[in-house]
Amino acid sequence: CGGSKGARGYSTIPESVMNLVKSIVGVGILGVPAGIAAFGDAPSALLPALVAIGFMGAVSGYTFTLIGKVCSETGASSYGEAWEKSIGEHTAWVPSLSCILDCFGGNVSFSMMLADTFKRLLEVTSGVTISRTKSLLAVTVFVLLPLCLVKNLSSLAPFSLIGVLGAVYTAVAMGIRYFDGSYQTPGGELLADVLDEHQPLTKGTRGASSFLDPRAFILISMLSKSFATHFVGPQFHADLLNNTP
Repeated sequence: CGGSKGARGYSTIPESVMNLVKSIVGVGILGVPAGIAAFGDAPSALLPALVAIGFMGAVSGYTFTLIGKVCSETGASSYGEAWEKSIGEHTAWVPSLSCILDCFGGNVSFSMMLADTFKRLLEVTSGVTISRTKSLLAVTVFVLLPLCLVKNLSSLAPFSLIGVLGAVYTAVAMGIRYFDGSYQTPGGELLADVLDEHQPLTKGTRGASSFLDPRAFILISMLSKSFATHFVGPQFHADLLNNTP
């Protein structure tokens, strides 16, 4: 990165920001409410949860900038190279293996989620029924694999924008349904359409103090991944047009 500032970069700041936002705003963030519900069922449980979200976001943002700084100072363009130049070449395989395992786990999770989603969409929209295995193979081979092979992140910016708009649309729709009482208990207009295992919880007594319950670690573990884009930090820096330390 450092020795070739601006030479290899081709991604503008708006493109990089859009890709970065899409890496964060997605399943990880939209699933956080389930983590909060795991330990609390009263409105006051939101207070410690918001503090935890803000703290984890700040820590993740700071450590992400450190990755770019190390790349600039060492001239590295990957985790392994940065580790090799700053710590030593004998253990340079450690961050590389960590990134591989992290991305592999993420791809497996997304493959499972998208396979279920596309299978259901085909059934509802076209009446076509396929097995989960076929859906899983199709999504992995024809969608995720090509994306994993893309070397220029700037080409993904338009799709990142679509993904961000999709997340915003989902959040707005959830807000509308919350405030219009469609799923309120009892008597919500759409409540009968919700599966029994997904029925909304009634307000209870587990508020802010319940953050000390061991179940709060469910939220904390989710937050450890919600802001995790660090595995592509070196590439973000290398791809950034006119990057600086």
